[in-house]
Amino acid sequence: MSTSDAQDIADLKREVRRQGELIDDLYRRLGAPAPAPGPSATVPAEITDALRAGKLPIVMKLWHERNGGSLGDAKKQVEEYARSLGL
Repeated sequence: MSTSDAQDIADLKREVRRQGELIDDLYRRLGAPAPAPGPSATVPAEITDALRAGKLPIVMKLWHERNGGSLGDAKKQVEEYARSLGL
């Protein structure tokens, strides 16, 4: 992969993260909770396994790294995901 390709990928990741933050901000302004994903292939097994093992700090870190946004948002989304799993 060339330096140009790596820069393009980094730019795209930043843009996706920024758009996610804008969407989260919109939900906050509307007073609505951001939707948490349901149990599906979009959530890596390592996150689900760590959540079921009660390792919330690790889950929040993994979620934050994967989805961006603030750690507070990650905590809320993880809690919603845990509820969707019945945990």
